[in-house]
Amino acid sequence: MNGLSLAWLLIGGSLCSVTVLLVLLWLLWLERRSQRCELTVLRELLDGLGQVIVRLEKDKAELTSGLRAEKAHVAQLRRQIELLRH
Repeated sequence: MNGLSLAWLLIGGSLCSVTVLLVLLWLLWLERRSQRCELTVLRELLDGLGQVIVRLEKDKAELTSGLRAEKAHVAQLRRQIELLRH
């Protein structure tokens, strides 16, 4: 093989290698874009879940307060019944 043929062989091999690397980079970019879309969806779901948790904590606090008030009312009614019995 003469030097010119070897040079063209190296150039062709280099171009093939660059083409393969570009295709691989493109595939990685597509995968990353897909993952970013999924991440956005998951962040939105997490935000929604956080809002639900906040609402449930408020509801729990309200129900706990109401239960405490009802228990106090029951205790007061029991005391009144005891006073009326004597």
